[in-house]
Formats: sequence, structure tokens, C-alpha cells
Amino acid sequence: MIIGTAITILILIMMSGFFSGSETALTASSRSRMYQYEKDGDKRAGLVNKLMSNPERMIGSILLGNNLVNILASALATSLITGLIPGAGGVAIATAVMTLLVLVFAEVLPKTYAIGRPDDMARSVARPIGWLVAGASWIVMGVQVIVNATLRMIGVKPPSDMLTAEDDIRGTIDLHHSEEGLDAKNRHRLVGALDLKDMTVEEVMIHRKNITLIDADQSATDIIEQALASTHTRIPLYRGDQEEIIGILHVKDMLRAVVANGAKTEGIDIDEI
Repeated sequence: MIIGTAITILILIMMSGFFSGSETALTASSRSRMYQYEKDGDKRAGLVNKLMSNPERMIGSILLGNNLVNILASALATSLITGLIPGAGGVAIATAVMTLLVLVFAEVLPKTYAIGRPDDMARSVARPIGWLVAGASWIVMGVQVIVNATLRMIGVKPPSDMLTAEDDIRGTIDLHHSEEGLDAKNRHRLVGALDLKDMTVEEVMIHRKNITLIDADQSATDIIEQALASTHTRIPLYRGDQEEIIGILHVKDMLRAVVANGAKTEGIDIDEI
């Protein structure tokens, strides 16, 4: 009887460790890698993605199973030890022993293992956790109804807004930037890409009537004077009609040609710059 109860307690602690490690692995696994694995034909990754599509139900089911086995293990341990050591002393010993066992073998150890290899473990536990979620979904739904009703009774609005994919990406960018894994230039470039949907064409383009153009048929002296008077370093060149753009004049190339010509504008062919 004693040996059987002790073995049952150990099995329950192992089950608790499984639930704890599964929760950590599933919540810490990379969503992007899981989608890529599923795209490559990994069915287990597909199960992970299915579970993570409703994280509230998944975590609720895992917590239900974890608390059930922990409470049952503690009850059995208390019954076993108080049978050997009656009174408050037995209860105190049972509490201390179970706290140590649950903390080390059902919480810290499995969570530490899972956090080191979340993707692999998440795919390994996806199927049994899927069975648990399917079987306990109605219980979890009932619990959630009670939780939401209780929150409303005390004047707290139940959480409804989930973190959007864009917020998740912004958070990842800021995290890597704060850890000096991403320089400011690349951070601004990535954040700017996210902000493109909020920008208009007017913000990123200049209207044609406001563009500085130079007629390529003018003398080299006039072209150089107009280029130097401009605040831009690259100026479109047209010939005949401003709609007929024949190229872009780079001021640096122009000055290089002037220097190569002995600082004289005569003899400079604008088509060769």
C-alpha cells in the first residue's frame, strides 16, 4: 500500500513536470519557425500552430491538468506521511517534501529544459496536449465564464485585445535594438517599413513641377552654373522637351570632369559625364 502510493505520487509529479514543460515550450516556441516547419510538411508543427491559435484555451487546459495532478499528489503524500507520523508534524513534513519535489522536479527542471529547446519540445508535446485541450475544452470554457463574470462584478473589464502581429514585430525590433544586436540605422529602416501603410505618395515623392531640371542643349558653362546653384547633387537632364529625360547629372562627376579639363568649361561634353 505504501509503495503503491509512493509510486503514484512520483507518477503524478512526472505528469506535473510534463505539463509545466509543455506550457513553457509552447508559449516560448517561435511562431515564424513553426509556420515554416508546417509549410515544409511537418505535421507536428501544424498541431503547434493549431494550439497557439487559441492560447487561452490551451493554457487553461494545461493549468487544469497541472493543478489536478499537483493537488492529488499533495493529498496522497499528506495521507501517506500522516499515516506514518500522525499529527501536525506529519502534515508539516508532507508539505515540506511535496514543496521541494514539485518545485525542483515539476517546475524548475522541466521549465529549464523546455526554455533551452522550445521548438523541438513544442512539436514533441503537441499531440498529447491537443488531446488534453480537446477533452478539457468544455471545462476551460466554463472556468473562463466564471472568471469573466467575477472580473465584471469587481469592476474589471476582461482582457479582449490581443497583441497584433505588427506590435509583436515592433517589440522584437526594439528588444534587439536595446540589446545592441541591431544598430539605429537598421532599426529605423525596419520600423519605417512597418509605417509605410500610414504614408501617402505625397510624403515620399516630389511633384514633377517642383523638380529641378537642366536643359542639356545649353552650353557647358550654363549647365555647370545651374548645377552649382542647385541644392541637389543629382539633377535630371532633358533635351528639347522636359518630358524627354536623357539622364541624371551627378555634380561630383561634373566637377571631376571640370578638374580633368584644367578648370575650363570649354571642351566638356555633357553627354560623357
